[in-house]
Amino acid sequence: MKRTLVFVLLLFVAGGAAAAESCALRPANLRCEYMANPLGIDETHPRLSWELLATEAKARGLKQSAYRVLVAASPKALAAGEADLWDSGRVESDETVGIVYTGKPLANWGRCFWKVRVWDQKGKESEWSEAAHWEMAAVDAGAWTGKWIASDLALQPLQKELKALPDFGTHVEGATNSLPSEWQWAGQLRPKTKGIDKAPAVYLRKPFRVAKKVRQATAYVCGLGLHELYVNGERVGDALLNPAPSDYQKRVLYNVYDVSKYCRQGENAMGVILGNGWFNLIIPHLLRFDEADYISPPQLLLQLRIEYQDGSTEVIATDESWKFTTNGPLTFNCLLGGETYDARKEMPGWSATNFDDRLWKDAQTVKAPEGKLAAQQLYPVRVLEAVPAKKVEKTNGVYRVDLGKDICGWAKFRLHGKAGQQVTVKYLGADSHTLGRYQTCMFVLSGMEQEFTSRFHYAGFRYIEMTGLEEMPACSQITGQVVNSDLPIIGSFACSNEKLTRLQQILINTVRNYIIHIPNDPVREKAGWTQDVQNGFDVNAYNFDATAMYRKWQRDFIDIIFENGYVPPVAPSRFAGQNINGPWWGGMILYTPFKLYRYYQDEAMIRESYGALKKYMGYLDSIAQDHVIEWGLGEWLEPFAKNNKYTRKTPVPLTSTCAYYYYADIMRQFAGLLNQREDEKHYQELAAAIKESFNRHFYHPQTAQYAAGSQGAQLMALYCGLVPEAERDRVVVALREQIIRDKQHLSTGFVATPFLLTGLSDAGLGDLSYSMATQETYPSWFDMVFNQGNTVFKEDWDGGKVQMPSLAGPIGYWFFHSLAGIRLDETVPAFKRIVIKPDLVGDLTWASASYHSVRGEIATRWSRTNSTFTLSVQIPPNTTAIVHLPSESSQEIHEGGRALQQSGGIKVTACKGHETLISVGSGMYDFEVPLKQ
Repeated sequence: MKRTLVFVLLLFVAGGAAAAESCALRPANLRCEYMANPLGIDETHPRLSWELLATEAKARGLKQSAYRVLVAASPKALAAGEADLWDSGRVESDETVGIVYTGKPLANWGRCFWKVRVWDQKGKESEWSEAAHWEMAAVDAGAWTGKWIASDLALQPLQKELKALPDFGTHVEGATNSLPSEWQWAGQLRPKTKGIDKAPAVYLRKPFRVAKKVRQATAYVCGLGLHELYVNGERVGDALLNPAPSDYQKRVLYNVYDVSKYCRQGENAMGVILGNGWFNLIIPHLLRFDEADYISPPQLLLQLRIEYQDGSTEVIATDESWKFTTNGPLTFNCLLGGETYDARKEMPGWSATNFDDRLWKDAQTVKAPEGKLAAQQLYPVRVLEAVPAKKVEKTNGVYRVDLGKDICGWAKFRLHGKAGQQVTVKYLGADSHTLGRYQTCMFVLSGMEQEFTSRFHYAGFRYIEMTGLEEMPACSQITGQVVNSDLPIIGSFACSNEKLTRLQQILINTVRNYIIHIPNDPVREKAGWTQDVQNGFDVNAYNFDATAMYRKWQRDFIDIIFENGYVPPVAPSRFAGQNINGPWWGGMILYTPFKLYRYYQDEAMIRESYGALKKYMGYLDSIAQDHVIEWGLGEWLEPFAKNNKYTRKTPVPLTSTCAYYYYADIMRQFAGLLNQREDEKHYQELAAAIKESFNRHFYHPQTAQYAAGSQGAQLMALYCGLVPEAERDRVVVALREQIIRDKQHLSTGFVATPFLLTGLSDAGLGDLSYSMATQETYPSWFDMVFNQGNTVFKEDWDGGKVQMPSLAGPIGYWFFHSLAGIRLDETVPAFKRIVIKPDLVGDLTWASASYHSVRGEIATRWSRTNSTFTLSVQIPPNTTAIVHLPSESSQEIHEGGRALQQSGGIKVTACKGHETLISVGSGMYDFEVPLKQ
């Protein structure tokens, strides 16, 4: 009897222990199309993703073995487990990224609520995640019932002086490898823009009545060129400069706003301010944005969809019943030229009820833009920082304001003076490409003290010049407002070299200043030059959630590609620019989806782009001679060429043919991924032919040099995979010798710099990369910033021209990839398998970094003394990592204070040379390795 009782008790205890064992994973951070709870999804089969968190901090080797997704049309149904839209059922899979919705067809404007649960590697079931949601946009064109409306403004064509704008070429025939001479004098060209004062903002309003209690109110707004939305006298949200630019004959973006809190039962009013933007560029530009076919006065399409508590719906849409005026206070606005604001013409309450609009005119219906309407899926542009003025001084009657650092945005001024007094504000920049009024705002005072700022114009600047004031303004009256896309920061880096750590923050500021919806120079052009941004994809991906931005930009490439496959060097634009282009510029149409797949496993963008990519490769084929391409800008802004900035030590045919091979190999990979076997074979054979021709034309076996053996030539051949395996070591030695001849200074420009530091580290020359990265004299990163007194990175190695991260981005990538050692596995996308391989270089004694990947947080921190190297690593659930440790024997390594062999979740995979490679699953690891003298 006693034994039976003990046995029963043991069973009870064992059963209780088993019942207490719960799932080791918890799904979190749910995303739809890479965004959290997005409004305006127009994909009919959106993709869902989530991250996995460990329920116990010390758990290791956690994996997902299955998942189940529920999607419902209401929060109540979802909470009850009623998946009236989609129940995936239990799916045996470890995938957490890009899960395609395959439920019921999704309706226009419909809301979808979803959650997920997972099973861990032991088959234990998790709790349901917190609910997330997305809101559909217009699934089909019939969802739009509103009409396009506009004011009675007409286009004002500008008369060009001197002669036609320079022709940068639109055809391959006769293309040259240098910039045309016209580029030099183009800054002298000034169309007759003097006296232009008829480019006002358009103010529109519409009273409406809300009959019942509101459950949800959503506004869908396409206000071209730019717009602001108001309801009942309040501005809706804080997003600025909407919508993002596009080729308006191919794609027109609209914005979605939740306006539920602004609407009330009873009388209401809506108001919209329309600015000119790129849709109606007023001041001409060297890149000819003002000559596009779509240029037209501002116009509006809007639908307000109200859902009442009783389940009924109502739509308020744009039509002829709307009223407009062009006699408001914003009398002139241009993205390039600036704004004029006359405070005497303000209209208090213009967007509220009970406003007297009898002098306003009836809106006119107008023809819709040719482009397809698409929801804008981007992080909003916002004011992200306030920068108080640091100094104001007077010189020759002009007040010069110094903010103390370069920013992108505008300033807010608190001014007072006589009614009619005009204050002129010039944001100092680089106006050589803007052919008329440039970054100039004018404020006409009302006689009362008030604040002034911009609305439909932004500038890149540090200094401001002010005239028209009766007395010197105080610093407290002027505040710079940093206006950028509000991309979440997802990375961090620091190290024992204080200057490198400072460069990380300067780089963050530079990148932020460079992004208003898409990457663009905020100072001179506000244009999305392609290769200028190729340099920065990796550093942007490590530091920011840039997925949506790059997906939008890729669609701009798809929209602007020519029938013959040529891709302009600026996107979006109608600027052909044949002579200031090349494979590393137009080839961004291939590079962008390649990187989107590498970092985010975005296979859908490859599928969407594939036809255009084949067309672009066909264009490169058509201009190649013996598989060599001689066309292009080549190694743009290579240093040591100050007397002739277009001189190249690295031949253009070499850099362009490297791109040709690089893209052919990417196409081989894409074709394989999409199961296009004939294409895969074709591009494999093409890449082999390019490689053979490249080495025949450029490689000198006697010296192991490509062309004249410049850093760029050697690096690009190595990085792009063009060096025969048997020659690789010799080419690396020749590169090392060239760097030593260059006194360990870099000598690369826009094209090769992205491969420089990480390429040297990967080739076993980490100490050399560190020496180059920390050089104090020209050309170097330290010289560009610290010696030249810059607060941001600049376009040129001498620290001049505009603020731009093109040459700076590669060092930021090196921080994460090489110094901190957080690396992508070349064979597995989106950090499903991670490589941890920090470089112990130079006099660095420690480095740390974190990166929030699409699969979760990855972090490293290492330090070293004369005798010991320590490395702490964090690997997210459902991933694995290969960790490189500086030891010839695994017997010397400890983890968590124990011998490596006694530590769980670790497997030694190789000991080669001076390294031990170990494989780990998810979890936190603390390694300690003795260092030999």
